[in-house]
Amino acid sequence: MNPFSNPLFIGKILKSYLFDVDRLKRSDEQELKKFRDRSFIKLLHFANSVPLYHDLYKSHDVHIEEITGIKDIEKLPIVTKDHFAHRQPSELISSSNDINDFVKVSTSGTTGKSLSLYVNLYEIVLGLFGYLRTIRAYNLSFRKDKLSIIGDFAPHTAESGYVRRGILPNTWFRSIYDHIQWLDTNDTPEHVLDSLQRFQPDFIGGYTGMLGHLAVLKYQGAGPNVSPRYIASTGALLDPKLKSFIEEVFDSTVYEVYGATETGPIAFQCKQASIYHILSDFLHLEFVDEQGNKVSSKQPGKLVVTKLFTGGTPIIRYNAINDIVAPLYENHDCPYSGDLIHKIYGRDSIKLYHKDGYIVLASSLTEIFSRLLYELHTSKVRDMKIVQQDLDHIDIQLVIDETLRDSTPNLEDIIDIFSDGFKNKFGETIEISATEVQEVRRDEPRIKSNVDPDQLHIKGYR
Repeated sequence: MNPFSNPLFIGKILKSYLFDVDRLKRSDEQELKKFRDRSFIKLLHFANSVPLYHDLYKSHDVHIEEITGIKDIEKLPIVTKDHFAHRQPSELISSSNDINDFVKVSTSGTTGKSLSLYVNLYEIVLGLFGYLRTIRAYNLSFRKDKLSIIGDFAPHTAESGYVRRGILPNTWFRSIYDHIQWLDTNDTPEHVLDSLQRFQPDFIGGYTGMLGHLAVLKYQGAGPNVSPRYIASTGALLDPKLKSFIEEVFDSTVYEVYGATETGPIAFQCKQASIYHILSDFLHLEFVDEQGNKVSSKQPGKLVVTKLFTGGTPIIRYNAINDIVAPLYENHDCPYSGDLIHKIYGRDSIKLYHKDGYIVLASSLTEIFSRLLYELHTSKVRDMKIVQQDLDHIDIQLVIDETLRDSTPNLEDIIDIFSDGFKNKFGETIEISATEVQEVRRDEPRIKSNVDPDQLHIKGYR
């Protein structure tokens, strides 16, 4: 049965739209705390009906009735991807539900461990409302403005599940279709820009890499009528210089949206500052060090996530997003309540090592890769893989776009950019080897280190 034919479900969605979208603006910190505690207790009781969590809590002697709010969250065990491994689908949803009522979504698996979980249509709609909140923060409306969303709609992805198998098949959403254009980041930038040129959106939301390639095409004269008021970057860290390049080329304002497959939107960049507002009524975030202790304000820590709403597979104290993120505990003068993020460093699994003991994360590496776009103005490199063989040697594998092979810059200039960038990060003695390959595998990490960190005295992150 289509839930949108159920008046009770429609009423639930309408209530959510009226009360959830603007909650962070409408509620003060005390009201938000009460809402979060109620949501958390409700979540735990639901999770106890899901075999995975029921078994886990029983094995850790967890008594749900003893937990009175989020302040007690540390009484619950940490959950990893290993807890999901080898589980049957029926073990990931409530025992009272039918698996056919859910949409299966999967993580990318680029770290070597893909995760499949299940969401119902209510969760999908709430995720949409979370993204809608980030748009509203920048004075955009899905009713009045034209929005172009460039998602990853490969068959296995979460976005394909949320949108193509969740939202689009339901005629209840048909009234907004004329204002929203759905594009696929797996298409060529040329095709995407042509579609944008025809639609002429007021807003573009897309992956950082695609936005960079679109900016290069725009810089070269394509898409003359594509000039949205705002552009939202997601999926990867955005280098400040690349951000400035995109803003200048499109004559737009660029902000960042932070999210994950398992949770949907997590946070969005404040309109008044570079910090991020966490969707604190939808999520609870913990930031911990290697020993599991809470880190200080502005200090990087591993992210542990709890999604405060569910109907499918609960996400509670989940530490497998693998991001390094620095919280901000100081007050911020802004109309939004909730918690804050100071800086996002990137995936803990996407890292290289400096011989002085520092871990070099994606936030530093993007500074190197982005130079191809904002400095050389080229999309000639369509894919790449970085392998750190040892502390003194980095291999770069490049996939060159055949249609641009004979255009400038030449391959030597591109390699020089990489060599200069890596030497700036790792020292002048680092040896860089670059080779051209036909393709790099999508199911393997794009950045890999063969360095044994146990042989280093790790000092922190860069």
